[in-house]
Amino acid sequence: MEERELDLDDSADGKIRLRKNRGILPAEEGSPDEIIVDVPDFPLPQDKAGEGAAGGATFVAPAEAEAGYAAEREDRRARARRLYEEAEELYAAGELDAAGEKYLDSGALYGADWRPWFGVVRVQTRDFTDFSAIYDCQQAYDKALRRMKPEERAAIAARYVPGLERRAEDYAVRQERLNAEDERIRAEARPAVRREYRVALRLFAAVLLLFAAFAVAGGVLAGLINLVPGLQILIPAVVCLAVALVLLVVLAVCTNRFVRARIAKSRNARAGSTPQGEEARICAEAEEIVRSIIEDFTK
Repeated sequence: MEERELDLDDSADGKIRLRKNRGILPAEEGSPDEIIVDVPDFPLPQDKAGEGAAGGATFVAPAEAEAGYAAEREDRRARARRLYEEAEELYAAGELDAAGEKYLDSGALYGADWRPWFGVVRVQTRDFTDFSAIYDCQQAYDKALRRMKPEERAAIAARYVPGLERRAEDYAVRQERLNAEDERIRAEARPAVRREYRVALRLFAAVLLLFAAFAVAGGVLAGLINLVPGLQILIPAVVCLAVALVLLVVLAVCTNRFVRARIAKSRNARAGSTPQGEEARICAEAEEIVRSIIEDFTK
């Protein structure tokens, strides 16, 4: 098989000549020196009359598309701004649910603006006075903070941080007072709770021992019935088993009393188990949330 190395010769006559290189193997006799491939001369768009505009359109299209995208963005931004203004009016009028919907619609149209997302947080928290639903708007809160500029965050801090600091202090004072009440109530109830626990424990242990004794005695006597003639073993066995059955019912009642007394004793020893303690826990969580918000606004 002949191995060929071809040189490209682009001549001016519009033909590409692929010449055989004889540096490796000599050419066979009678083989042509050149392989000529005709390539049609395709005109460029600017070379044909009437096609210059079409050719130019290919390069103008991306710019036109970008202009269309920019116009669409401006339109969405304008609509989002109108929705935000409507939401502000509704919020000022006290129609919080309707204002929240408008804020969400505005954020959906143009999410780069932090104000609609912050408006959602204001609605959910009643302008940062009620934090029971703060976790329902966590995503809106994060979006608003990420999109704020430093000067905008500083303005928000100047507006809300003083009130939030006072609220955090109020939560701390309430928590301390409620914890003291919780401790006092549990201390007053502790002697009675412990006394009830001791009585229930002793009663449970006594009934359990009696039940075990009569049940074992009844079982042993029942095994001797066939060995002793007459009723000397049968009657005591029946009596023991009957008493054991009654004691089983009493044991169930005593067990229930003992379990309830034990639960009451454990609850009395645990801080925050009273209604005042539960309210103190809620105040502690609210204080933590408020101080976290203050830190977000001031960092």
